[in-house]
Amino acid sequence: MNDRHGLGRDLSRQLRDLGAIDAPGLQSPAPFAGTSRLEPPPFARPDDVPRVRHDLPRWPLWTAVTIVFVAAMALPLAVGVAFVKASGVPTLGPGGPEQSANWAGYVVSGGPFRSVSSTWRVPDVRPGTQPTEVAAMWVGLDGRGTATLEQIGTISGMLGGTRYFAAWFEMVPSPPVYLTMDLKPGDQVAASVATGGDGLYRLTIVNRTNHERYTTIQRSTGTEPVTAEVVVEAPGTIGGLAPLPDFGIAGFRGATVDGRPIGTFHWHRLIMGAGSRVQAETSPLARDAASFSVTWRHE
Repeated sequence: MNDRHGLGRDLSRQLRDLGAIDAPGLQSPAPFAGTSRLEPPPFARPDDVPRVRHDLPRWPLWTAVTIVFVAAMALPLAVGVAFVKASGVPTLGPGGPEQSANWAGYVVSGGPFRSVSSTWRVPDVRPGTQPTEVAAMWVGLDGRGTATLEQIGTISGMLGGTRYFAAWFEMVPSPPVYLTMDLKPGDQVAASVATGGDGLYRLTIVNRTNHERYTTIQRSTGTEPVTAEVVVEAPGTIGGLAPLPDFGIAGFRGATVDGRPIGTFHWHRLIMGAGSRVQAETSPLARDAASFSVTWRHE
């Protein structure tokens, strides 16, 4: 669509009349019955990069996603960053598979951490049984067991049978910011979150296919970046968790924390599902300790 800013204004008006729900990043992993095989980026000060206005009202990201999917037409946007490749075969850290109601991917603990980054290709989606279905791919700090989360990523979903793709960032509990960038299935994107440890966070997303780049510096107080995440999420909506669209396989590469492969930390492999029903399955880490995939199984 051409009027991308107009869409954002319409979305803002609709959100003012909508009640808030759980923010992204809230998840409750439980033991999963299975077996497990097995330098931060330069940091800029606020005046180095223009700050982004929070034009949207203070409702969580997935409230906004729900309304976008109900009230707007599909809007291509964009994303990407630097690919960090591990050399040799790093030693994998300890960890094991766990079950989560709405996350699939890897979480590392034992921080504080200063940065997290990864690359992936924006997955296409297939129509499912529900008109609104959402999958979010993102990297973040501080997302597990705390009230704050600094995250940036992409959305692949269905809007009334129409495919929808978007890029966004969020500083929970502040509202999300949607980015006016071109994004389409197959684009190679990269994303990173970095902090200097002083409450300032640099969030970057780049579409390496069309070379668009977006960076913002945001301040957040009371953060505890003791975890880092590279995750596929089924976001919460006003009706509960959103149905998960068939995104096929989402492959993450160059997943690093503080410049090291994610697998060299104390990691947790999250499988999305409830009981014996698996919605999205996370693969073991590859030999580089920085690559893995998440495969869709059920809505």
